[in-house]
Amino acid sequence: MNKYTLISLLLLAQSVWAEDMSSCTLKKEEDQKNFCKASFAGSGTFCEMIRNGELKRECTFMVIRIQRDNSYKIKSMKKEVTPAD
Repeated sequence: MNKYTLISLLLLAQSVWAEDMSSCTLKKEEDQKNFCKASFAGSGTFCEMIRNGELKRECTFMVIRIQRDNSYKIKSMKKEVTPAD
């Protein structure tokens, strides 16, 4: 196996695992689509569209966890660089 084949296989493998919100449209069930969209958006709006009560509950708790993680995440402060006079 030459190095170009190996590199192309590695790039292909990474593209298979990469997903975004548009991949949710490929789901067949409407509840699964909305759950997928909620997981990417972190919004409870999509959870409210789910008809299955158990899945709706799971979705709501997932969104709450995502929102908490985003709001309490410690961000490093960037140091301001002042030009030397």
